[in-house]
Formats: sequence, C-alpha cells, structure tokens
Amino acid sequence: MPQLPPNSRGYDEASKRRARTFRKNANVSERVMWELLRKGGFKFRRQHAVGPYTLDFYCAEARLCVEVDGPMHDPDRDEQRDRFIHTLGVLTLRVPSADLFDESGPGRADWETEIRRVCEGRAGRKASDPPPPRHGRH
Repeated sequence: MPQLPPNSRGYDEASKRRARTFRKNANVSERVMWELLRKGGFKFRRQHAVGPYTLDFYCAEARLCVEVDGPMHDPDRDEQRDRFIHTLGVLTLRVPSADLFDESGPGRADWETEIRRVCEGRAGRKASDPPPPRHGRH
C-alpha cells in the first residue's frame, strides 16, 4: 500500500492555505457534524489536507475520513479523492448533509452511532477507552 513520506502529509502550501480557509468558513452541516464528532471519543481533524485533497474530517487513529456531502458535491471528483486516500489505507464515510437535519430518515444519532462503530472497529478500542499515548506530532 503506498504511503506518504515520513513526517509529511504530502500536501503543498496551497493545499494547507485552502484547508485553513475551509476551516474558517465551515457551513452549517459541517458545524453540526463537528459537534457530533467532538463528543464521540475519537480525535478528528477538520479540513485536513492530504495530498492534493482536503478531507472534511479525519481521524488518524481509525484512518477514517468523514465527508459531509451537500447538493454541490462533484461525484467524479469525490470518487477520485476516495480512490487516492484509499491507497493510503483511509476509509471514507459519506454523510448526506440532509441526513443531519431530516427527522424522518437516518438522523444525527444514527450517523453518530455508525461513525463511533467504524472508529472502534478500525482503531481496536472502545470510544470510552482512553486514547493511546501520542508519540511525536501527528
């Protein structure tokens, strides 16, 4: 499986600036998802630059990307990004933004449960367990 060089996420300065701008200008769906992720027992990063892409949310411990997809998402670009990060061992969960507000379908609680389940399976620990000690900067 290809990996990024050690001590590098493989992004350039333009990607880093773009991610910073996206963090400052989060839409309502992203803010709702961020609140769900913050209380889930796993550490996520918002608008995380990886290679030429910016991931909405990324959990390094579980190697999980959570993308909030609104009506303006480009499915071809999303597929291309998913293939790229999959080669790095990262799984993508795509959450339709409408699900975060729709009371009749899969709602926030359902996605919160699913994301926690996936994180626990991929990280090998329960959300209620303490996280492993950090070694260096991630």
